[in-house]
Parts: sequence; structure tokens; C-alpha cells
Amino acid sequence: MNNKYLLEITNLCKNYTNENNLKIEIIKNLNFTLNQNTKVSIVGPSGSGKTTFLNIIGLLDSEYDGNFYFKNKDISSCSKDEMNKTRGLSIGFIHQFFHLIPELTVIENVMLPLLINKNEKKTYEISKKLLLEFGLDERINYKPLKLSGGEQQRVAIARSLVNDPDLILADEMTGNLDEDTANNIFKFFINYIEQKNKTLVYVTHNKIYSLLADEIYQFKNKKLHIVNE
Repeated sequence: MNNKYLLEITNLCKNYTNENNLKIEIIKNLNFTLNQNTKVSIVGPSGSGKTTFLNIIGLLDSEYDGNFYFKNKDISSCSKDEMNKTRGLSIGFIHQFFHLIPELTVIENVMLPLLINKNEKKTYEISKKLLLEFGLDERINYKPLKLSGGEQQRVAIARSLVNDPDLILADEMTGNLDEDTANNIFKFFINYIEQKNKTLVYVTHNKIYSLLADEIYQFKNKKLHIVNE
């Protein structure tokens, strides 16, 4: 493991077995390194392996072959509990669908990762400060269904950042929003990432969004190929 990388993967292979017991190869001998404070976009057609790859580097999928180091830790040697702890403390996820808990208020949704993963006494204060930065301070006691789509996605983004993660992963995060709202949300998000010097990997079908990254990769022939060199 090279200490300068946040994440390093070599010879990654991922297969599925379908209902006919046939092996389907999704990722083959993929190599990838990720520097700190870098924005990386991943493009490619649906079904090419983008989300599968994101789930692997997000420690949601451990059924693969290859070498994977995250923060100098050999992930293959980690127990399930260790992986869950690392994911909870070090990785933030943003999905196309907001996955907010409808019974909880905005601030309760944002507080949830802190309550689960950290013994943080100032959970409410930290969450409220973040919601203020996101322009949602007047919505903190609203339930998600009372919010617009753009507001719900901002809450989901705030929730992904409340733990101050080392790595943020976004999978088509604006795909469920209208174009104007999506553009506003994405511009705000990228500005926030840059201001806070965060490390981001995001999957997008939007070429304009992909160009905002420091490095652009295309998923093709079961591997990642850099396209901006």
C-alpha cells in the first residue's frame, strides 16, 4: 500500500451467478488508486459495473477477488464488524433516491449517523450547524415528505457529511430531480466539497457534471479507463 493514497485496488474481479447458475463477469482485473482531496467522476452505460464498483469501495460488497487497501488497511483482513465500523466512520453515501426516514424530522435524519457511529455529545449542534450551511435551518423540524425534492436531496447530502467522512460516494445523486434543481444541487455540492477539501467519487450520466471532476474514468470492458489524459 502506497501511503499517499486514500484507497488502492489491484486486480479486482467481481462475478455474479445468475438463476441458471451461469457465471457473469462484471469487473475483471481492475486497478484503481485514489488520492486524498480529489474529485473523481465515473461514466459509462447502464449495467457496465459503475454501481457495483461503488458498492465495493464503499464496503457494502465484500464478495470479490483482488487486493483492496483503504487508509492503509487491508480490507480483506477485516472482520464484518471492522468493515461496518470503517464504513460508518469514514465513508458517506449519497444515492439517487434520498432514503430519508419519513417518520423522522430533517435534523433527526441528519443526526442518525452520528448517533449510530460516534459517541458524540454535540450531535444536535453539529447537525444543526451543517443544516444551516445547507440553507435548511428553517426546515429542521419538518418531516421529509413536507420538503421539495431538492430540499430532500440536500438533507441526504448533509446526512452523508455529518460524520466528516474521509471518502464521499455519490451514485447518480441528482438523477431523481428536474434539470434546474439538479444543476443547482450539483453546483452547490461540488463547491462544498472543494471548500472542505473532501475526497469524492461520483457516478454520473451527465457529461457536464463529469467534467467538474479532477479525474474522469469510463467503465468499459469490465475495467476503468481514465479519459482526461
